[in-house]
Amino acid sequence: MQKHFLEEVLEKPATGCKAVPVTDTQAPKVVNPGYQYAHQHKYPDGKVLKNIAILKVNSDNPFPENQDINVVQFILVGEAALNILSSVLVMFTNKLNVGAVSKTNADPHQPLGISEILKDLEGKIDDLSNLIKTVKSVPKDKDNFAGELAKKLQPHLSKLMQRILGPEIDKIEKEIGHFLGAFLKESFSIVFGPLIRGLLKEVGLYGQAKSIEQYAEQFQTIVTPDSMATAFTDGGFSRLPVAGPNPLVIERVVVTLTEKLPVTESDYKAVMGDADSITLAIAENRLYITDYKALASLEPGQFPVPKFTSAPIVLFAIKQGDSSGSLKPVAIQLGQDGDASNPIFYPHDNAWKMAKLHVQAADGNYHELISHLGLTHLLIEPFAVSTHRMLPVEHKVFQLLQPHFQGTLFINNAAVNTLINPEGTVDSILSGTIESDWNVVTTALGSLNFNEHMLPNQLAARHVADTKLPLAYPYRDDALSVWNATSNWVKEYLSIYYKSDLEVAADSSIQGWLRDLISSDGGCINGLGQTLTESKIDISKLNTGQWDMDQLGIYDRDYLREVLTMVIFTASTQHAAVNFPQQSVMSYTPAMPLACYQEPPLAPTDLISTDDMLSTLPPLQQAFQQLVIGQLLGGVYFTRLGDYDRHQRSHYFTDASAQKAAADFQIALNKVETEIGERNLIRVHYNTLLPSRIPQSINI
Repeated sequence: MQKHFLEEVLEKPATGCKAVPVTDTQAPKVVNPGYQYAHQHKYPDGKVLKNIAILKVNSDNPFPENQDINVVQFILVGEAALNILSSVLVMFTNKLNVGAVSKTNADPHQPLGISEILKDLEGKIDDLSNLIKTVKSVPKDKDNFAGELAKKLQPHLSKLMQRILGPEIDKIEKEIGHFLGAFLKESFSIVFGPLIRGLLKEVGLYGQAKSIEQYAEQFQTIVTPDSMATAFTDGGFSRLPVAGPNPLVIERVVVTLTEKLPVTESDYKAVMGDADSITLAIAENRLYITDYKALASLEPGQFPVPKFTSAPIVLFAIKQGDSSGSLKPVAIQLGQDGDASNPIFYPHDNAWKMAKLHVQAADGNYHELISHLGLTHLLIEPFAVSTHRMLPVEHKVFQLLQPHFQGTLFINNAAVNTLINPEGTVDSILSGTIESDWNVVTTALGSLNFNEHMLPNQLAARHVADTKLPLAYPYRDDALSVWNATSNWVKEYLSIYYKSDLEVAADSSIQGWLRDLISSDGGCINGLGQTLTESKIDISKLNTGQWDMDQLGIYDRDYLREVLTMVIFTASTQHAAVNFPQQSVMSYTPAMPLACYQEPPLAPTDLISTDDMLSTLPPLQQAFQQLVIGQLLGGVYFTRLGDYDRHQRSHYFTDASAQKAAADFQIALNKVETEIGERNLIRVHYNTLLPSRIPQSINI
């Protein structure tokens, strides 16, 4: 029997676990054996995801009770879900004329009689009863969702009818509230299945869109994102790489334009003007690219219908003399090879808008698979596991990190079991097959070097770290401000407990934590750690016979500060940067479709009609799924960075010195908040990294 593609890919040598093997003599002591690692996840259909380091959860290793979602978080998630559901219900009630303006020609001074009110209400209830019959007629899936909903709602409808037609008129309003409450409660657990498909069909928001306005019609009680106004503009397109959901790809061209993108000087001048040139733009730090080569291995998805993938390269430039630092798109190539098979599209070409749409879809896939899932959720999971597994609860590093892992293991476990599963949400709305999606994720994790990925280092690697560059880059500016405040807080905290580098090097718990994180049997974190010779410790004071000079560890306070800053920053600020734009940008599907449903344009001269654009965009039911995910994941703000006493009966830190340091951190974050507000006075607003909008941990 032929192996499934996923099994073939994931039986290859692990791309996500290249970390250092740990010998028996080096094996650190496990403090809490309730936290164990798994390096694969098996679905009921037999498919297996490998090359990951996640918390082992099975019948012998139940999910830790103290990692479950708490009541406050549940309320916030429920509130976001109910906001979505209320929007759906309004779509429905619009069809029934509920809330419509009266068109009666009756005497305006003659009040409508109670009998007519009741008759009108009875008619509405009849409509609702017919609605339930419609819901019951939806094809029954394996869990009979629609039938169950109708069955559960019918008693509420009957009771409401009795109240309306009976003498207890004063209870009508109360009963309507009870009915709606029951409706929402019962719908919450089942609404995102065949019921929604039935409802969307009923209100005409299913299948290929007939107009772009139909995507906006999905926002009934939900505020439409600002991205709706800029979805098809070059300005909105150019803003995405520096202030969108995925501001982690753009890089400055420093020597010469890549051979993969053969843009000529004449083509460049046709866009940027005769006075400019590629050579001059490079010399003046005005030329930038986004390269989505990491998506080249994506296989076009087939669920629920065929889709198309691309791995584009985009060239941007800043106009000469433009003090705003705004990017202007120059060229798009939708493949990685600079040959005739990959035509280059320019803003004056007929097919330009279609080419941009495919780039936006690629950016969305890179965002969800790499920047979001891979390099925040799955990167932080091993730190959450090893911290609970290897550090005693009284250890000061455990106490520092614990708030930054709140909810992470729960949300990650839920994602692996419900979002990433075959024929689940990711499989449905992203471009690639679930197998190739996972290959992209694990390749990104496996190739990541932890030390090089620290914010200042990865900005430098993309040649965009210098805030004096002409480029307006809101993500960089705000992220660095929060990074520096976080680094200062960690430094102040560690100075309370470590008086010298030698104390760090001699901390067996920290060394055991590090070895567990980098072990191929543990966290599989690559590029983490330093050798003694790389550290700032005074080696002359060591008995070198007792130390392995080449063994990776954490040997000085500065490096420990960098590691902890990176963990806290990733769990809070970096996740906020990629998570919340899912609501503010991506929930309006045309602004960043997560898949294209027609092939890319074959030539720049291709004539692209409105129908071509609409057939390329996701069908309305897929767009609604994207709206739900964007609003739900991007709409929950639980906890706040630096506010360690939030939801606490007393101070989280019991040490007065630590309390003082935490208070200093809050003061520093308030200062950053003010700085960002001042920046927003002279730039297009970027509010994503306001410290007041950054949660402590990855909890959604």
